[in-house]
Amino acid sequence: MRRFRQKANKRTKRKGTFDPEHPTNIKHTRLGVWDLYDEVAPELASVPGSSSLEKYMEMANNLPYVWRMLKDIVTIPSCLPLLVSYLILEFAVALVPAVSLWYSSQMLIIVQTAVDKRTVDTRLLSQVALGRFGCAVVTRLVLFVKFRIMTPLNTRIKLFYSQHVFRANVRLDVPTFDDGAVQRQLEETSPQNSRSSIAWDTVVLAARISSTFLRLFSEVTVLVTVLHEQRDGLLMAALCFAQSAAAWMSVRKTMHPGGVWAATTKNDDYIKMQGLKQLVTAPEHRKEIVAGGLWEYCVSLYHSCLEKLGDSAAMDFYDALHHFRTSDRLSISSFLHEPLKEAPHILFTLRAVQYPASIPVSITSLHLVMNTTQTFIYGLFSLLDETRSVADQLSRIRNIYEVGNIPNKIADGKEPYPENQQTLTMGMAIEFRNVSFKYPGSEGYALHNVSFKIERGQLCVIVGSNGSGKSTILKLIARLYDPCEGEILIDDRDIRTLKLADLRRATSVLFQDYTHFPLSIKDNIGLGDPDNANDEDMIMRAATLGGAKEFIDKLPEGFNTYLERPVRDYYSGLPEGTKTLFGRPVDYSSVRTFGNISSSGSIGLSGGQMQRIALSRTFMRSLASESKVGLLLFDEPSASLDPTAEHDLFERLRQLRGNKTMIFSSHRFGNLTRHADLILYMNDSVVVEEGTHDGLIKKNGEYARIWMLQAQAFLP
Repeated sequence: MRRFRQKANKRTKRKGTFDPEHPTNIKHTRLGVWDLYDEVAPELASVPGSSSLEKYMEMANNLPYVWRMLKDIVTIPSCLPLLVSYLILEFAVALVPAVSLWYSSQMLIIVQTAVDKRTVDTRLLSQVALGRFGCAVVTRLVLFVKFRIMTPLNTRIKLFYSQHVFRANVRLDVPTFDDGAVQRQLEETSPQNSRSSIAWDTVVLAARISSTFLRLFSEVTVLVTVLHEQRDGLLMAALCFAQSAAAWMSVRKTMHPGGVWAATTKNDDYIKMQGLKQLVTAPEHRKEIVAGGLWEYCVSLYHSCLEKLGDSAAMDFYDALHHFRTSDRLSISSFLHEPLKEAPHILFTLRAVQYPASIPVSITSLHLVMNTTQTFIYGLFSLLDETRSVADQLSRIRNIYEVGNIPNKIADGKEPYPENQQTLTMGMAIEFRNVSFKYPGSEGYALHNVSFKIERGQLCVIVGSNGSGKSTILKLIARLYDPCEGEILIDDRDIRTLKLADLRRATSVLFQDYTHFPLSIKDNIGLGDPDNANDEDMIMRAATLGGAKEFIDKLPEGFNTYLERPVRDYYSGLPEGTKTLFGRPVDYSSVRTFGNISSSGSIGLSGGQMQRIALSRTFMRSLASESKVGLLLFDEPSASLDPTAEHDLFERLRQLRGNKTMIFSSHRFGNLTRHADLILYMNDSVVVEEGTHDGLIKKNGEYARIWMLQAQAFLP
């Protein structure tokens, strides 16, 4: 059943869709509270063997990527000699069982000599014993050396492809990265085992299939050579083979076949029961349960669900499927299994009756054949199972290379910007002409028919309620997205025609939904300008302007503090009184796996302090690139700041601004709007009013009304 769980999570590469409600293509099976839907009509269904043909065609299409992988691997420093050594050792181990089998077959000669001449060939017996012992020693030594080679080989291949996957991830723009299909494609570049890599898994799979085939072929060759002179030897081998094959087929029937399938449960009681389990085990719900006195009600409700469900309550989907497939049902393999199991013994009995003198040889032969056949069958069907996974593995290799070519949805422009670098010191002009935009997957407009113009060097403040479209304007200016309708002009040039790298180099932006990188505070600030990320003086100055230096200096590790460590600490069971370890808090609420506890490694900074670090990163870009940046974008820069900190921030921003164009979005009306050259008041995705503060107050429209509402909060 574990085997099925692993295979069930693999995605098919077939095109098209899967519809559980399809009237002809779907087989529905009821498994207790579960409903299983299997696809029974694959593509090319009218062609005999079409599913296999489709898989082989897919494998053929993926072979060029495998060849590319091999060429890449041999170019990795020191990998070629390691790879050749690994393959030689793999094939050497594959031949040892055949050699061991040959030594074992000599026992037939020893026994036959003992029967015929009443004497034991001690010389041959010693050779057999030494040969078997030598095979065991050689196998152990070869395996030891092979595993010593595998570790550095796997490590170097893993590091090589980690760079490839890292680059494929980091180059994607926002709408491309947010695409669900792209996310699935990126997920498939990660190996199932974190200690390995897809490329290394493919090498191991190919080597294992080849060595298994070599082992089986050599064993069969030795066995046929030994038994063809034995009376009924080949017949006995055939019967043992049939018996083992029937046993394997019986086991095979308990496994779910491959293909496309889906399962769900619509049983309200089962769903409610699982919800109750999560309710009482999740730490975030504990306060509500205790404060509300809910425990008795939860127990009663859970007991009611159990009574209604009966035995089905104990079965998850995989348990129900396993029970269904292992229930007693008649089949050809179940009929044949037991008779075939006895067939070799019946043949041995008949030979013993007919040729009593050959009983010792027959016993030895039976023992040899049965052991060899069982090993052979296990190896053969393991080989068949592995070859079924070849197509999936080759598809994953293809995906590794294809993710590096995923086209970004935001097309790069061709024109350099600016034509004269010195013009950035005077700011950038921004114009929206009838711009409309919808976020991917959304039906409603985030912006609808918006038009305005911000001249070079102006301070523009966009105000309005949450969700009015303020942040969207800034994201479109930064070209995180492109508008659905209309056009955006930068210095009277269509923004789509400008090189993205140039545009973003000329822009410094802080978004409302800012993030902190899983790096040190120093790196978080320094990455505001990668060219100067190691300039500590610049980082200190940016932190001072962002209002963050004072509290950073008080942290135990100062600027080297990690906001959240990307690597967790793991402990064995610790006394409950242990609150910190390695200077970090111990999180006893974590799920304990294999007896270990993990710490969060995060520090307790307030929202305002976290925002100041993000502001410092923006200041870093402005300071380090004063001649490169012509546009400063701030999305709710004071949302988490107290009034004093907000006032200090705006003073520093006005001093820093110089002649650059600066755009703020805010839902607060204060000193910032008084100094604005242009105010855009937004509501429900459109610009309702625009002008200066004094002009909008005189207009006595929506801006003036909201201004008075906020001002009244500070009036006696």
